[in-house]
Amino acid sequence: MKQDLQDHGGRGSAKLKFVLFSLFGVFLFMVPLPYTEDGNKAFNIPLGFAKDWLGNFINGIEINGWGLVIFLACLITTYSFLGSVLAYTAKPAFMMNSPKLKELFRCHPVYLISKAVAFVLAWMVFFRKGPEWILSDDEGAGLMMDILAGSNGGIMAIFFLACLAIPLLTEFGIMEFIGTLVRKALRFLFTLPGRSSIDLMGSWFSDSASSIMITRDQLEKGFYTGREAASICVNFTLVSLPFTFVVANEVGLLPYFGLFYLVICIVSILLAIVMPRIWPLSHIKDEYLPEVGKQIEEEQPMRGSLLSQGLKLAAARADRANIPDYTRSVRMRWLNIFTDLVPIILAWGAIATIIANQTPVFQWLSWPLGQFMRLLQVEGAMEYAHTTLVGFIDMYLPAILLGADAPIRTRFIIGTLSIVQIVFMAETGILILKSKIPLNLWQLFAVFIIRTILALPLIVLFTWLLFRP
Repeated sequence: MKQDLQDHGGRGSAKLKFVLFSLFGVFLFMVPLPYTEDGNKAFNIPLGFAKDWLGNFINGIEINGWGLVIFLACLITTYSFLGSVLAYTAKPAFMMNSPKLKELFRCHPVYLISKAVAFVLAWMVFFRKGPEWILSDDEGAGLMMDILAGSNGGIMAIFFLACLAIPLLTEFGIMEFIGTLVRKALRFLFTLPGRSSIDLMGSWFSDSASSIMITRDQLEKGFYTGREAASICVNFTLVSLPFTFVVANEVGLLPYFGLFYLVICIVSILLAIVMPRIWPLSHIKDEYLPEVGKQIEEEQPMRGSLLSQGLKLAAARADRANIPDYTRSVRMRWLNIFTDLVPIILAWGAIATIIANQTPVFQWLSWPLGQFMRLLQVEGAMEYAHTTLVGFIDMYLPAILLGADAPIRTRFIIGTLSIVQIVFMAETGILILKSKIPLNLWQLFAVFIIRTILALPLIVLFTWLLFRP
């Protein structure tokens, strides 16, 4: 290993490869660029601009009055459902002899049913056939199709571009380089390895789907333990800065966006220090996946400064990166995301939003949180308590249900909380459940509730300091 580091670390071409590709990856995921929208100054990352351009361009092509991405979502759900039916009935050899295809198509019966539901819902939306509570833009399949493939491409455009760009952050040495410099601080504060620093930064400034894809990739390659991957996913995968801006706009907080985002960052960092040290994260085994084992040696003794050590590790990693591995990785990510996740997101998200809007279930379940908010003297505590729970379904639902008519301090508290909660089943939750990250549905809900209970007093405190009566 040491000789390998010396060989690669001494090559100028490997170092140049590390610098060029890694800087491009950092630029795509983490550099906020200013732009003007409706006369207001805003920011977005280059990958966000690319996603918006791609989504708007493709959706400029219409079929049956819908943008092309909506039609593609329908085709994907059809392909996924029929492929699973084929795997369960005919069992063709090309599927049964391929571990990946067998895993994707001969799935658990729950996921098979979910694919069938998604297939039906997608075409109901496309042909506009069905009750309003399914087709509405505010709930059901209509809302989820907009999230998946709306006017700017939705998260399907994110998936497409992120699969192309993620290797720039994971395969060319930037994680090794920065990780060497900050490993002690990250281990002390967040109980995480140093190489997770770029993952954490990408998670913070990019979008939650891309973040979990990065983390899942590192877990499956033997660079994170199960506990580390779980901790990153439920502590750092904030929604993107532009989407935070959208939430602020929905609840009428644009004039206070700087303070809004500052409180989000402070509370999220404090929670990220606490959460890995308590149940359920503290009880997850600190083990690498058995099929890949440990593929990292961060604590190995090396001569020279931290800077030179990081450069050697980064150059060695970059030198191993090649085009065939890159294309194979991208292809498998696309297959997994589009065939497996898109139908599940559509089906589960639609069912959950219908329950939230059409039944009093969340009003009943949120009664204890309403009492807690009343204790914290939140204005309209019982009236708005249900918005603290519906975020488990989709983080945008609290903003939709709250609107801009609630008291400003309540809007600030609920708007901030909806982002700080992090876990929501319409996207991050399903991505985690469909990965090898060792978190089940009940653990995710426990994390969501614990984050809510810990975050509320902090957010209320900051809100009262910022918005005095």
